[in-house]
Amino acid sequence: MRKLTLLLCALLAGISLAVAQTSISGTVLTAENDEPVIGASILVKGTNASTITDSDGKFSIKIPDGAGRTLVISYIGMERQEVFARNGMVVRLTSSDQTLDDVVVVGYQTIRKEAKTGSIATVKGDDLASIPETSVDKMLSGKMAGVSVSSTNGQPGAAATIRVRGTSSIGAASDPLYVVDGIPVESGNVGALSNSMNAIAMINASDIASVTVLKDAAAASIYGSRAANGVILITTKSGEAGKSKVTARARYGVTTLANDNDFGMANLQEYIQYQRDARINAGYDVDNPASQYYFPLSLAAKGGTNWMKELTRNGSLQEYELIASGGTGKTTYYTSLSYNKTDGIVPTVGFEKMQVRANLDTELNKWLKVGTRINGGYMKVSDVTNSLVNGDGLAPSNPFYSGMALAPTMRAYNEDGSYNFDLPFVFNVNPIAAIKGSDKYDKQYKFNGTAYLEWKPIKQLTFRTNNSVEYAYTNSRQFSPAFINTASYGAALNTADVQYRLLTTSNTVTYDDLFNDVHSLNIMLGQEANTYESSFNQAISYHVNEQRPYHSVGISAEDQTAYDGLTQTAMVSFFGVAEYSYDGRYYIKGSLRTDGSSKFGPDRRWGTFWAASASWNIHNEAFMQDIKNVLNVLKLRYSYGVNGNDNIVAYAHYGLYSDIVYNGITGQLPSQLQNRKLTWETNKTHNIGVDFRLFDRLSGSIDWYTRRTEDMLIASPLPYTTGFSSQAQNVGQIRNSGIEVQLDADIFNTNDFKWTAGVNFAANRSKVLELAPGQDFIGTALRYVVGDQLYTYWLYDYAGVNPQNGNALWRNEEGLLTEDSQEARRIRCGSPEPLWTGGFNTELSWKGISLGIQLEARYGNKVLNQDRQLFESDGAYAEQNVWKGAMNYWKKPGDMNVLPKPVYNNPSNSMQSSTRYLEDGSYLRIKDITLAYNLPSRWTKKALMSGVRIYASALNLYTFHNMNYWDPEHGTQGATIISYPMTRSMIVGVDITF
Repeated sequence: MRKLTLLLCALLAGISLAVAQTSISGTVLTAENDEPVIGASILVKGTNASTITDSDGKFSIKIPDGAGRTLVISYIGMERQEVFARNGMVVRLTSSDQTLDDVVVVGYQTIRKEAKTGSIATVKGDDLASIPETSVDKMLSGKMAGVSVSSTNGQPGAAATIRVRGTSSIGAASDPLYVVDGIPVESGNVGALSNSMNAIAMINASDIASVTVLKDAAAASIYGSRAANGVILITTKSGEAGKSKVTARARYGVTTLANDNDFGMANLQEYIQYQRDARINAGYDVDNPASQYYFPLSLAAKGGTNWMKELTRNGSLQEYELIASGGTGKTTYYTSLSYNKTDGIVPTVGFEKMQVRANLDTELNKWLKVGTRINGGYMKVSDVTNSLVNGDGLAPSNPFYSGMALAPTMRAYNEDGSYNFDLPFVFNVNPIAAIKGSDKYDKQYKFNGTAYLEWKPIKQLTFRTNNSVEYAYTNSRQFSPAFINTASYGAALNTADVQYRLLTTSNTVTYDDLFNDVHSLNIMLGQEANTYESSFNQAISYHVNEQRPYHSVGISAEDQTAYDGLTQTAMVSFFGVAEYSYDGRYYIKGSLRTDGSSKFGPDRRWGTFWAASASWNIHNEAFMQDIKNVLNVLKLRYSYGVNGNDNIVAYAHYGLYSDIVYNGITGQLPSQLQNRKLTWETNKTHNIGVDFRLFDRLSGSIDWYTRRTEDMLIASPLPYTTGFSSQAQNVGQIRNSGIEVQLDADIFNTNDFKWTAGVNFAANRSKVLELAPGQDFIGTALRYVVGDQLYTYWLYDYAGVNPQNGNALWRNEEGLLTEDSQEARRIRCGSPEPLWTGGFNTELSWKGISLGIQLEARYGNKVLNQDRQLFESDGAYAEQNVWKGAMNYWKKPGDMNVLPKPVYNNPSNSMQSSTRYLEDGSYLRIKDITLAYNLPSRWTKKALMSGVRIYASALNLYTFHNMNYWDPEHGTQGATIISYPMTRSMIVGVDITF
């Protein structure tokens, strides 16, 4: 009996030991194609026991004594599953339709959306790729609340202006920081002699996985001194393990001048009548052939010229892409090759781009991973030249100035078909000949290369180093034939070689752990450094041989000028982030960063920036579970932080000298006063936000923020006795505050029919709190005024027309009417800042057919129509044409609601910058409409294709507005400047996937 008892005890102990050491093995596959899921997380629920799948998707895990047999299996981009553990199990994970809704990229990390504590907006790359724009920045227009995109130039390849929650500075730049795959990159205009060349245009939208905008201090402060204006994070696509996929894309379109309000110039008959009345009002006899002011009605019989029609055309765009991606168990790749050619609406104007990308990720073993992100290519912006002598927008070779200004009575061509150069109003320069005979371009060759290494010695600890080089070389040329310039200059050539190099290293160590299944801790420490160097060489030659239009030794020394320059900056940074969460309900986060910038003096070089934030997932509370099927998500967020801004010229704190020629002797004199105390601007931001989701259909967020900019970098005025007019100083404060709303709805979601819609709204209010000591305002017509909005128009107070004599009326300082323009008072009359901006998008799909519509809107902003000032000048520019609306002028006593009478060479200055030319810049734009059809798979498989999509798109299809101009969009400062107008595009395309 005793032996039997001992045997039973031993058997029970063995069984107990076996249970305590139970080992479970299994495989994790994708539900779509049974491919192994590499690196999926396997966790024994309620314990710290975990592992990850290997390159074959296999795993083995021991279940601790006393633990349950539930495994939690998860992988980024796939639905998480909880399954009962059994040996030999096979788990199939399905892709999440809400990948970007669940996971967002933030500074140096990727987090689940439920863990966010800051204000973040994200758009999927696939939602941008179909938009027929030449650069990603323009594609963001109307997509996100609080992210305003505007342009002053519709030229292909031009840069857009982005403001995140308003303009944050007066003296320093207000552009956001762009970060691509974890590395800050150059952005904005990088052209040399062209009107604009966009650095971001080298990024192919089809290569983008997501674009995330960090809007508040909690989200952006990890980027410290460069995050004051927000951060735009662009994450490019990576390959996926499994079968290789090849996609070919092609599209072609036609572009036309956008002119939805039928803006245009006076025709031949209208122009003749205007000129006759202007001459008569000046006291001249227009019917006397002996008079130099003779202007008979019979001129109409000779026919006229529509100069805008002669100088513009229908443009075109074509784009081709080839994308290949895939990978084995441990190595994935994504490569792309693209070509874009856009011909503008003016002959010789265009944009051309050839680009290649190669993204590679390799898992060397379970704890070591390496990868590269390489992007490079060639861009060319072809432009129209302005005269080297008259290098402003009013040069005869500016097609939009000449097209509007030249009289329709003037012929473009002689009877023999040659160019007519008898055009005294534009210095006898035929603009058609000038455009075709000139040569102006920027050619840029660019390379971005990043390599990373990620070491994970244990599950909780990750070391990562990211190292990058960005290099660009730009070759520029501007040639103008002799007939464009004065005789003293002859044919002119301007060339420039510009290059820049940006080296960046970013190194982080991250500890991420989960304790007792409810306590989550993430700590990251990092260091970053970059060095930037740019240089240029420029040469200008006059009296160039037009048969050999190059700089030549045959040109005299007096006709040649050369310039060169070098700029160098550097920054070193140290930072840290700590985040704690409890039970998926409570999150707190803090960040600290210190930057050292060479743009400031040794004593003020270092700045420290920080942020703190918290969020509460109310929907995970026990008291919410009864209504969770109605209110699926409810999150409350708060953050406060301090960011910096060092976006000023490189040597602002130095005392500088400049060359000067005096009495034939070359010397130097001080040109900039030293300021060793110059330091960072700082932004202090509060943000309160609510995120929610109702009925698993309607999701949204509402944010309120206030941001105060202090110690602004401003050119502060100095007494002239110092020998300088101003000095760069840290003075002044401004404030931006506002509200943002973003809503997205899944209206219908069935097997055959889906309908989604989204809307965003933002209202920002700025206020100048303080300028330099003793300074109440800066500027003349557009001012910064203490106590007022950041931008305010102060224009002469135009009061209409005297109905008795047709003269312009003004109000003086006492508010009384006067005809003397010099007595006119200036009044505050509005701001170019909109009261609100917004966007709307919707997509309907049914059995492979889809229709997407995007709208954008801006309301309450003013635009100073300086083009009307030129072409509604009451005869001040004697021979110049006028716009059609200028024909509504005073003709007889008693005429009301009319413009002043035209007077030939009008000396009254009635066309001075006044409230007369200030217009409402509000608009609602049909930004994009895309109709697409995905061919049924039963058709495509027969042709060995996995998918075919054909589509037609319309960009800038129609704009509802009240401006007397081609288009109401005119940048952040709201003024027309006779630049390249906005265009409308109609495109067809096809995507084929193998």
